Amino acid sequence: MTAETLDGAGPVEETLADGVPFGRYRYIAEGVAAVYTNLLTLLAADSAAAKALLDGLDGMSWESRSAVLRDSLVRRTIEDGACRIMMGLDTIDPATLDELLTAAWSAASGNRTLLDGGERGALLGADSRFGYVWTGDHGSDLPGRRFTEEVHKRIPRFRIHGATPEQVDVLARSARLAVRVAPDLATSALSHNFMVVLGAFEAVDHRFNSFTVPGLPGVLILSPDLLSSDAGYTVVAEALFHEAFHLKFLDLDYVHPLFRSGFRQETSPRITPVWHENDPGRGDWPIDRVLTSMHVYLALTVFLNRAATEVPDWENAAARAVQCRTRASWLCDTVQQHLGELTDSGRRFVASIRDMLAELGAVR
Repeated sequence: MTAETLDGAGPVEETLADGVPFGRYRYIAEGVAAVYTNLLTLLAADSAAAKALLDGLDGMSWESRSAVLRDSLVRRTIEDGACRIMMGLDTIDPATLDELLTAAWSAASGNRTLLDGGERGALLGADSRFGYVWTGDHGSDLPGRRFTEEVHKRIPRFRIHGATPEQVDVLARSARLAVRVAPDLATSALSHNFMVVLGAFEAVDHRFNSFTVPGLPGVLILSPDLLSSDAGYTVVAEALFHEAFHLKFLDLDYVHPLFRSGFRQETSPRITPVWHENDPGRGDWPIDRVLTSMHVYLALTVFLNRAATEVPDWENAAARAVQCRTRASWLCDTVQQHLGELTDSGRRFVASIRDMLAELGAVR
């Protein structure tokens, strides 16, 4: 089969990877750091540990400050502290908050973050830019224990598997392959990952390939089965890229809130994509899922379009690129009926997706 290519894929890739305000990693990361700095300022009124971390960050370079504040457990801890103060929720006790923030500052003083290094994580790439892979089944210290508790809290009946050296190697090779296929786009996406976690559900019939979870910023969940499949590195590279783009969307929503005040998944209008109409249990999407899926399908359109050329044996890459474009277009058209669920930023985000879909042009 001769690979089909999409007109306009190059400019769309550039916009997705480096456009402002919805693409460029540094722009988004600066916004994320500002959000958590503001929350730390709130916590510092009652927490000496938060004050010490805030003062320490103030004297750091942007790169060092951003490294501290992209750590998934640091972000979760700061959010939990803010929820306790602002909403009166029992999200974290003050002693645990102080101990974790003290440990975060101690790690930062040694050019590390709260979760990196030691027995907990191995690098996904050549450096920390693409984050880490969880290698400890259980954390023996408070940060490790707290992280695994937060994962289990949001993913019931899920067992974390510490990655073996062989699995870390497969993940690292797959990340390199994704970057080879789409250098700027994959680099932009994978930079939003902080920790890849392998695991499986207790129920043997609850199978999956990969997913992300709101409330676990920077955390990407993969099935170990995916790493041992016959498909090789291509399927893992695609899964990493796919889920990293979901993480990018979550970070975008931190920086430029996309949904109206009071938006909740539970009360959101629901949409069932046409490709799931006869697939019970896989439709009925809330609007936030529609937006993140639309974003990912557009990114996969460009990624798979390039994969068809760069890696000729990538399974059905050209045909799936066209399918992803069709799905992104359907979601973009359908969400126009629900723009009232979005903020001005959310409506601009949808308009940017619509413009990029138009720019892709025809298949040739």
